[in-house]
Amino acid sequence: MTDKRNYYDILGVKRDADADEIRKAFRKLAVKYHPDAGGDAQKFKEISEAYTTLSDPQKRKEYDQLLMFGGIPGADFGGSGGRNRTYTYTTGANGTDWSEIFDNIRSGDGAFGGFDFSSIFGGAGGSGAARSNRPVKGGDLTMSIDITAEEAFSGAQRKVSYTIPSTGERQSLTVKVPAGAVDGGKLRYRGRGEYGMNGGARGDLVITTHVAEHPLFKRDGADVRMELPLSMYEAALGTTVDVPTPEGKEVRLKIPAGTQNGKTFRFKDLGAPDVKRKGNKGALYVTVQVKVPTMLSKKERDALEALKSADERSYREEVERYGA
Repeated sequence: MTDKRNYYDILGVKRDADADEIRKAFRKLAVKYHPDAGGDAQKFKEISEAYTTLSDPQKRKEYDQLLMFGGIPGADFGGSGGRNRTYTYTTGANGTDWSEIFDNIRSGDGAFGGFDFSSIFGGAGGSGAARSNRPVKGGDLTMSIDITAEEAFSGAQRKVSYTIPSTGERQSLTVKVPAGAVDGGKLRYRGRGEYGMNGGARGDLVITTHVAEHPLFKRDGADVRMELPLSMYEAALGTTVDVPTPEGKEVRLKIPAGTQNGKTFRFKDLGAPDVKRKGNKGALYVTVQVKVPTMLSKKERDALEALKSADERSYREEVERYGA
C-alpha cells in the first residue's frame, strides 16, 4: 500500500511551521531513530529526506506547489544532491555507504540541509560498529531566564524546569544568579544537558541571563553610569547633591561652581560587583545634565535679563573668529 504521508506528516509539523519548528521536530526524531543509537534506519531515512527538503526554502517552495495540486512527492524529491537524488542506506556499487554518510553528518559536514548532528551526538568521530559502541557525550541544552536590574546587582535565585529532548522528561534545578550578572551572561551547569549514548556523559545546561534595563543606572560591565540633572543655577553657583548608588545607598557629591554640562564624576568601587573578578566592584560614573528652564515668569525673565547685561564674557569667541 502506497504511503500517503507527506513530509510535513513525517516530521509531525503543520504546513505553516517555521524553520525553527521544523529543525526541532527533526532533531527530536533523529535522536530517536538514528541507526547509531539503535534506531530504525528506514524511519531515519524518511525523516532525513523530509528535513532535507523542508529545511531548504527553494525546495520547500517547489514541494508545497506540488502538494497544492494534489501530488505527494516521494523520496526522490529532495535528496542532498538534488531533486532527483534518493538516499540509499546500503553498501555496494550502486549504493551509498551508511558509515560515510554518518562520518559527514556527525562532524557537521553538510548532510541533510546543513543540520549539525554533533549538537546531538557530541561530535564523535570514527565509523561503523566501532563508533556505534563508543561512549558519546550528550549535547548541551540551552535556555534563558529574565531577571530585574536590581537582581542583577545583588544576585538572585530562580527555580527552572526544562525538557530533555531525547526522553521528553522534565527536570528542575535552582539557578543561582551571581551578584553583578550581565545581560547575555552565561551560566553553565555541567551534566544537566542531553543524555549521552553508550555510557557517555551527559551534556551541559547553558543558561543565558536577560537583564531588564534600570530606569536610572546603565550597565557597562561592572561599571555603572547615570545622569544627574542640575539646574543652570546649581551648575553656575555650585551645590551639593546626594546621589543614589546601585546598592540602594547614597553618596554625597559636591558640584563645583561653574560645572559644565556633560561633566562626569567617578566614584570608585560603587558600581556593580565584577563577576570576572570576585570581591571587586566597578565604578559609578555620574554625568551632569544641565537643565535650562522654560516658561519663565516675568520675575525670572527680569532677573536673567539683568544677569545677561552684567555678563561681559564672550562665549562664542572660538566660533566668531571663523566668521566673515
